[in-house]
Amino acid sequence: MKAAIAAALILAVGLGQGADALGQSLGYPRSIRWLKDGAEMIFIPAGEFTMGSDRFEPNEKPAHKVFLKAYYLDKTEVTNDRYFRFCKETGRQLPMHMREAQAVPPGRGNHPVNHVSFYDAEAYCRWAGKRLPSEEEWEKAARDGDSRTYPWGNGWDQQLSNNRTSPAEDTMPVGSIPRGASPYGLLDMAGNVWEWTDSWFKSYPGAEHQFDETGKNRVVRGGAYFYSIELLRT
Repeated sequence: MKAAIAAALILAVGLGQGADALGQSLGYPRSIRWLKDGAEMIFIPAGEFTMGSDRFEPNEKPAHKVFLKAYYLDKTEVTNDRYFRFCKETGRQLPMHMREAQAVPPGRGNHPVNHVSFYDAEAYCRWAGKRLPSEEEWEKAARDGDSRTYPWGNGWDQQLSNNRTSPAEDTMPVGSIPRGASPYGLLDMAGNVWEWTDSWFKSYPGAEHQFDETGKNRVVRGGAYFYSIELLRT
């Protein structure tokens, strides 16, 4: 059921204040392989970026500067295979599409896991020794410092993400569209499935229209394969 799709997991590992803008001089490689879950993680350097946009929806305004310490973020969404392993090791209930057979559906192992709640996502993070990214961390990894509209740039190209115009009409294996990568090389940050963050939904500082959903809704980002371009913006 399409409406039941919640979000995938992109996990962050924060670094100390000693990580410089390049990271390499202090021994932080651009890419690492996380031993617990086998995921490749990409280094996101410390620095300032512009979050939000003054061009689109009220809840995206105003554009404002945010400074973040360095961190690592999973290169792709968490796969069915990785999430299944977590459930089997911890006794966590399997997502609905795995329950009947008590297995990952054939041919779906490298697709992003869906039908997971925020609490499922948190539990996976604890098991993996990571955490969910904040909305700020997610957005910086997707757009870097140039305030691009999509991970690949400002121009819309339907072939660079798995969206409602895609012939697949379903999730795709993670990393299937490398040309749609973000400036740091992260994949599927537009389309495929929604991705959880640990941030509460609320107005940005200085917003003309104030609303506060703190304690009600967590932020999901990135859109999904059955959504149009408006929800795939960074």
